[in-house]
Amino acid sequence: MSSELVRRDLLKATAASVAAAAAMVREATAQTLDPEEAERGLYPAKGLPGGGQMEVRMMVEAEHPDPDVVKLGHKVKNFNPESWLIEHTRVAEENEKRAAKALAEGLKVSAAEYFLRAAGFWRSAIIYSPEADPRMMAGYKRLKENYDKAFTLIPAPFEAVQIPFEGKMLRGFFYAARAPQGRKAPVVFNYGGADGLLMNSRADGSSGPYRARGMSFLDVDGPGQGWALRVDKIYASPDTERYAKAVVDYLVSRPDVDPERIGIHGSSMGGYTAPRACSVEKRFKACAVWSGAWALQQDIWDYYPPIRERLRWLTGAKDFEEGRKLMAEYTLEGRADKIECPLLVGYSIDDRVMDPRGALRLFKGATNASQKIMLDGVGHGKRTWEQRNTIVDWFARQLGTA
Repeated sequence: MSSELVRRDLLKATAASVAAAAAMVREATAQTLDPEEAERGLYPAKGLPGGGQMEVRMMVEAEHPDPDVVKLGHKVKNFNPESWLIEHTRVAEENEKRAAKALAEGLKVSAAEYFLRAAGFWRSAIIYSPEADPRMMAGYKRLKENYDKAFTLIPAPFEAVQIPFEGKMLRGFFYAARAPQGRKAPVVFNYGGADGLLMNSRADGSSGPYRARGMSFLDVDGPGQGWALRVDKIYASPDTERYAKAVVDYLVSRPDVDPERIGIHGSSMGGYTAPRACSVEKRFKACAVWSGAWALQQDIWDYYPPIRERLRWLTGAKDFEEGRKLMAEYTLEGRADKIECPLLVGYSIDDRVMDPRGALRLFKGATNASQKIMLDGVGHGKRTWEQRNTIVDWFARQLGTA
């Protein structure tokens, strides 16, 4: 099928799915681009074939309520990895000093907040750093140190857990639902993306909207992510159902989890890994993704060259040639029709990191999903509060807490 026809199909499918789900996503989908405008501007962007040749995520806008982010906005040279690392490191260290000062004055809560801020800026500093840069691992250690210090001063809002996986242990945070004590609650497992890191400057991670709706939330450094990649050398593989099975086995062993109400949310590269898991692991009762994907060799490796080093690293490939070959195995061809649970496919029509046409292929290929919708504006780039909440509300409906 020609790219022209695919683009037109994407727009038609979006319009049809929005109409079918209008009662649920009316506010979020009101921001969908005008079809003619989208047709003109999406493929290709001026001067940037495919997904572009520069790391478009390395930019900071100076208009922000946080003065440290404003400072970064004026200091960071956009799309410049060295500037990105240096300036974020500077701000991280400034917050470490503020934390030490607050702690010396006996202000434990303020100190904890500064430690978390420092951790957050360390996280940002190294998030795109390659394996070969020694500052990456040094920064990761500083991230963990600050994060751990914060929770020696204030209670953690999560339970730190370990999940058995093929002879090793994966680290995770379990955020319990705001539900009556003794009642089993549904849970959503977040399958992160290529840049996934468990520790976050927000103490509640992304769990708050889920917990407020009576759902628990599980975040994990899985294969190819965070601690598992950097310390334990657990690399990602295309058959993500192996990892998903270990996670579900753990969840159903918990007395506070309803085994009949487990959902999975895929972020970024998780737009492939979560649906792939659902094609085999039938204990998932709902699946929602942002930046839905079909075949990662085309949808991210070829589309967005700046991320190739990260993909090479997380798969354990020795070089780009091997990395691209491995990416060919990350496909839902012949598998998408095995997905049976309800499916929400998020994407952004102007996504510069993952090809939104992959989301359309996923949507079309999941012919046996019990229900499915597409939602624009939840790919890479700015995702609004309304659109984020639309996904959480969707999970609440599917898992019975709405």
